[in-house]
Amino acid sequence: MPSRKSLEEKMEDSFARIGLEEEEDGGIIYEESSESLSEIDVRWCLVGRFLTESSIDFQAMQHKMASLWRPGRGMYIKEIEPNRYLFQFYHEVDIKRVIDGSPWTFDRFQLLFERLKEGDNPRAVAMNKINLWVQLHGMDPGFMSLRVVKDVGNYIGTFIESDTNKFVGVWRDFLRVRVTINIEKPLKRRMKLSKSENQWCWANFKYERVPTFYFICGLIGHSEKFCARIFDTPIEMIEKPYGSWMRA
Repeated sequence: MPSRKSLEEKMEDSFARIGLEEEEDGGIIYEESSESLSEIDVRWCLVGRFLTESSIDFQAMQHKMASLWRPGRGMYIKEIEPNRYLFQFYHEVDIKRVIDGSPWTFDRFQLLFERLKEGDNPRAVAMNKINLWVQLHGMDPGFMSLRVVKDVGNYIGTFIESDTNKFVGVWRDFLRVRVTINIEKPLKRRMKLSKSENQWCWANFKYERVPTFYFICGLIGHSEKFCARIFDTPIEMIEKPYGSWMRA
């Protein structure tokens, strides 16, 4: 006949259950208030990474970006994990100048960044977008309007602004539009514009200061040896629909 547990054993089991229940039900609840629990003042912060698999010289990068940006109120750069950096500024003027002046590079590697919002975790923010100026070539005069430029910009990516100087003068070879591009999607090459069956043209895109992109898949940020398509298609059948002609 099995022996019964001693009184001490029963007490130990009870205490163990109580401990587990407290662990599951315990914790601290922080009521929402105007006082932030974050150690980071996100009002003027960017989180960024460089478009490379290589290691970055952090000290050299700090000096280079400081010399490029020259923030009037200073800035602080912290490496929060490999190739993920927090750029903290101390005035709206400084951070806006950096955002508006992009794209930026260090050692020929493009900097991708996002502006932090309240509640963002800088270690979890996805950085897959870049702002670029794109030239629109080959457009007939009847299509050279701000409305068309906005529509084309939103086709390429997300419209930010147009170069109003390019709307002045008779001899306009091309227009310019600034857009946000998702680097996980292929670059757009051109767009067909039409008013009727007999009135149409192609808007051909040339990207200014665009980083490395592969001529087979059109994706920014990797070269031939990193492209999956070369393993799925016989070499003699590989086509390259993209090319250097897309660089302004």
